[in-house]
Amino acid sequence: MTTLASRKTEDILQAEYNAVPYHSFSFSHTHPAHLFTLAKLFALTPTPIEKARVLELGCASGGNLIPMAFRFPHASFLGIDLAEKQIDEGVKQITDLKLNNIELRHQSIVNFTEKEGKFDYIICHGVYSWVDDHVKEKILQICRENLTSNGVAYVSYNTLPGWNMINSIRELMAWHTKNIQDPPTKALQARSVLKFISDGLHDDKSPYAEVLRSEINLLSKQSDNYLLHDHLSSFNQPIYFYQFIERANAQNLSYLSDAFLPTMFTGNLPANLSNELNKINNIIIIGQYMDFVRNQRFRCTLLCHQDNQVNRSLRTKDIENFYLQMMGKPQDPNFSAAQIQEGKEIHFTYSNITLTVRNAISQLAMLILCEEQAKPIHYNALCEKIASRGTLKDIAAIKNLLNDDLNLMRMAFAGLINIKSYCENYLMQVPEKPYVCPLIRYQGQRQNHVTNQRHEPIALEPLVKVLLPYLDGTNTIESLINITKKHVAEGLLLVLDENKQQIKDKEESDKRIALFCRQALENMAKQALLSEPT
Repeated sequence: MTTLASRKTEDILQAEYNAVPYHSFSFSHTHPAHLFTLAKLFALTPTPIEKARVLELGCASGGNLIPMAFRFPHASFLGIDLAEKQIDEGVKQITDLKLNNIELRHQSIVNFTEKEGKFDYIICHGVYSWVDDHVKEKILQICRENLTSNGVAYVSYNTLPGWNMINSIRELMAWHTKNIQDPPTKALQARSVLKFISDGLHDDKSPYAEVLRSEINLLSKQSDNYLLHDHLSSFNQPIYFYQFIERANAQNLSYLSDAFLPTMFTGNLPANLSNELNKINNIIIIGQYMDFVRNQRFRCTLLCHQDNQVNRSLRTKDIENFYLQMMGKPQDPNFSAAQIQEGKEIHFTYSNITLTVRNAISQLAMLILCEEQAKPIHYNALCEKIASRGTLKDIAAIKNLLNDDLNLMRMAFAGLINIKSYCENYLMQVPEKPYVCPLIRYQGQRQNHVTNQRHEPIALEPLVKVLLPYLDGTNTIESLINITKKHVAEGLLLVLDENKQQIKDKEESDKRIALFCRQALENMAKQALLSEPT
């Protein structure tokens, strides 16, 4: 039943989101395939995405859900949102794409009931902190009532203590714009007061001024849409991690993991802190201390039913069940097979983490992972490649060595590699007749970003937008170059030199067009946009 207070909240939020629709993007860490992987890692038996039922609370226009439905036609998807304009936009996209496994519904979260049935995965991204307590409770109630016994719920939220400083800036913007109703003017004035403060503190070297300038600089790069909904929304209530878990526990839900494994890993902290925290036998208390140490401002938490047995005693060999995606990079950008040498130190980095590898077989393993260019490779396939290229040929011996020396499981928690349960369909090399799936081609005609095969949002360059409609697998690279030349001749594209000046000489222009087209296609391959025709 909708209370008077929550009805008022809904009216306010609906008005805000209809006035300025929230940009609807894909978020790879919310993808059921990712949630499946983490649940499997901690010994649950989740439903494979291929036949799963998925619910998203606060789906906007379906930017996150529609690509899932397109790529997994035998799964079913339901999204609900309070913003009718956004739902209408999403429904049009579903109709255009002829998808019959997804429904977007204009509906309040508080009116969602058990009668809707059970879902294997429930996603609630960017909603929890922006609604009142009644809706917060309802979100967790839905996770309890509508989640299958082995299901996984994803809920993201702003956290303290990290939001303390940001909240001061939010309150400054809100106070400065309190009498402004027009959204564009409100965003403009919010930027104005941020610039005023930043300029005024230009010569102030105090720690407070440094932090304030840093936060203001980050906000100044965000879109008006982000400012209005994430910072100037009528509701924005950060919470401590332990408080969120207490609320989840009250609904008979348990903490499974964070969507980002490195967030959970004490080994990413200084050794003295890590050693002390590891003496604590409570993952929630450890997580809360880590949030204080890192000044955590946002969390993406996975929940499951309390009667699930979560195994946190992971073994190094558990990594053998997964695909591995390299996230780190060799410190030497020219790292190659010629540098592999027993006892020699080869360094790999990710964020503030450095891994030093001295064993030659482990060095070869890292080289192979780097050569995949972020394309996932199964652990068993990695071992087979090591056997074919290295001096050690016995697969069992290779696995033992990798587990003992390299410890890929530890690397996953450190962030150097990402683990997956399946390998997405995309090419890292440009074929003679490049192909992009119909979803991406459709998105490219309507907006300036698309969802790649890894479920990541990719901003489009002007040349890529021109090429996309022709990337249906029927045009050769030379044909695409000629198509681009035609667009330039018709004045639809400009060819610029290094100084951003238009190149008018036809011979030079044609050379640049060929170069730019090939570079654009290579970048598309790196961005996981190209795939095999299906």
